[in-house]
Amino acid sequence: MGKRRSPRKEERKQRTPEVLRKASNHLHYEFWMLMEMANFLASGRTDDVRIKNSFIESFTIHARGLLKFLYGLSPKPDDVIANDFFPTSLEWKKVRPKMTKLLKKVPKRVGKEVAHLTYARQDVTPETKLWEYHQIAHDMEVRFNEFLQIVPEDLLGERWENEKEWIRKLRKTT
Repeated sequence: MGKRRSPRKEERKQRTPEVLRKASNHLHYEFWMLMEMANFLASGRTDDVRIKNSFIESFTIHARGLLKFLYGLSPKPDDVIANDFFPTSLEWKKVRPKMTKLLKKVPKRVGKEVAHLTYARQDVTPETKLWEYHQIAHDMEVRFNEFLQIVPEDLLGERWENEKEWIRKLRKTT
């Protein structure tokens, strides 16, 4: 019997600057929503469990999406990932911060506890059900700022216009 070869990782399709600018507008929305949801949840402005659960679900889905973007976690060919914004994937990989212990748990937890109906939900206790949204948002912001410090500014779309001065200042601090 012959030796099985593991499938080779396919090269990612090179995207045009225009496609990346458009994608960056969606990235802006994802990050904005993550931070808005974290701020709302931290504020304690609602006791309505339906509203709170909706915000938690929104927060966790955006957190998972941004982690997949920043770390290229099992990307599909049409997934937007941070590496796409650089000439080589090493450019981003060599500077991006490692995932914290907390962030490493997010994708699996979102899949098992939020996005999919699983038997694993039966094992979630009230103590382990809580989401550390404030810390997750902080950890994500640190990593996202690293990306913004080195991404070519001309690849950021019009939704980033209001932040471009802030991004320039962020770049000067490093």
